[in-house]
Amino acid sequence: MRIELSGIEFRYGQETILQEIELSVASGSLCVICGQTGSGKSTLLQVIAGLEKPSAGSVVVGEADPNSNHEQRAERLAKEKLAIVFQMPETQLFAATVKADVEYGLILRNVPKEERLERVKRALRQVGLEPSAFLERSPYLLSGGEKRRVAIAGALALQPEVLILDEPTAGLDPRASRDLREIVGQLRDLGMTVIVSTHDLDAFFSLADQVAVIQKGCVVYTGDPRQLVQEPDILQQAGLDLPETAQIAHALQKRGIPVPIALTVDELLPYLEKRVNAKPATIERMENPAINRNHREETLSENREATLFAEGAASNPPADGKLQRLDPRVKWFALLVLSLAILGIETLLGMVLATGMVLLILQMAGIGLRTVFKMARPFLWMLFFIWIVSALTLSRGDLWFGPVGIRLQGAWQGGLTVVRFLLVIVLGIVFTETTSGAPLREGFEWLIRPMRKAGIPVRDVSLAVSITLQFVPWMAETITRLRKAFKARGYDTIGMRKWTPNQLANLFIPLLITVIRLGDELATAIESRGYDRNAERTSWHELEWGRSDTVSLAVITIAAGMLWIIGS
Repeated sequence: MRIELSGIEFRYGQETILQEIELSVASGSLCVICGQTGSGKSTLLQVIAGLEKPSAGSVVVGEADPNSNHEQRAERLAKEKLAIVFQMPETQLFAATVKADVEYGLILRNVPKEERLERVKRALRQVGLEPSAFLERSPYLLSGGEKRRVAIAGALALQPEVLILDEPTAGLDPRASRDLREIVGQLRDLGMTVIVSTHDLDAFFSLADQVAVIQKGCVVYTGDPRQLVQEPDILQQAGLDLPETAQIAHALQKRGIPVPIALTVDELLPYLEKRVNAKPATIERMENPAINRNHREETLSENREATLFAEGAASNPPADGKLQRLDPRVKWFALLVLSLAILGIETLLGMVLATGMVLLILQMAGIGLRTVFKMARPFLWMLFFIWIVSALTLSRGDLWFGPVGIRLQGAWQGGLTVVRFLLVIVLGIVFTETTSGAPLREGFEWLIRPMRKAGIPVRDVSLAVSITLQFVPWMAETITRLRKAFKARGYDTIGMRKWTPNQLANLFIPLLITVIRLGDELATAIESRGYDRNAERTSWHELEWGRSDTVSLAVITIAAGMLWIIGS
């Protein structure tokens, strides 16, 4: 099944992640999408899979249907024709046994029980797992390579025509990576269209029918991988290295040894065997992958710097916003006084003023409403529940429905409470999105430093608060990934059943395991660094107070005072 992308753009808030993507993938081919971390590979895959809606452009899978819009096609294909396996298998494994996990999507599609078992067994065999040994095992107790295979089996059980793999070899040992490569090759040979996102070119380059190089959200090359390795500058400019075999071939050519630019060792060996009578020094150079070491080290150094820059850009807020440049002490003060003012609002005028003020802050921070909605979504059901409970009464109210009544005053007060909490949550999102970890902690610790005289462990408190504040957006992102994993299995086909206790358990179990694992890793990291609550430490971030901070402090104080007066 062919895939056609035309004019694809994707924006996250005000940041453009993908722009002017043109890509065509032939039916039954293996397309490798390669690029640095943060280049937009994962976002592109999710757009193809229908898990993210592009800001512009279209995705056509199979033959174009003039009577169907993009959303309808994406929804239909996500359910029937296409399967995606995310980078971390933990985001896709959530059932008690391997059998239950692999057949999850089949249950949602109402596949008969007898057929489900056969398809589960067939999928496990396709990924090299013997059903009798794995069906009843817990997926959480498997090795990294086995988890990856189970995740792929869950996708294959749906019998898709297109399989998308996001960084499938990430975190795997060489043997597991090699086995996974063979599985992908077999699937392609069976006629399945496979799209693989990776920055590990050695793993899949030699299998690829087509390679697309993505750099800063743009496709800078698409075509034959053999043609690409003839022009190494394209990959180097994208921050990538040639596959090792191609690097060796290029180095041999520079030394006057006539060999082709090969993609595999098997292709290169016949030409090396012809030179079996070469001098020992020459043989040594040919067999040594570190040929032209100085050049390679310079390239690797540049690529490491580029990768670190890309990772930093992906994990840290942009530095060109007005709020990003403010001293963290100003932002802590703003979060505190504005939150107190908002929580004290009792009037409609005050609530309108507070909402407008928060929207203005979002605009100044460069954070779009779509971003806010994604991060605040885990709290929305809790706030809705609070509002409903505030309005209900067991005595006769303004409106009466059998044994339950609704008090309009309670609904009004509950609505105000919900909006208050929501605005405070949005302020917290702005704070964490515009303040990285070190400034956040330094600013808070500076503010509470006088409390040391009262015997309060200031360092412990500041560490706990900074971790907690950064944990909230991480939790929201983790839930988003889990929801996308469910959607990739056909989760949206079950209508109202998606909020049943069983479905919530499917969400809660992997989330709990991830939280426990993260807590354990944080505790180990803190202990390994010799954390001492009583010892003085060198500041991670130098706090600098400027004129703009003084002006901002005055403006915030006036704004909070106005909210307090008008809202009371």
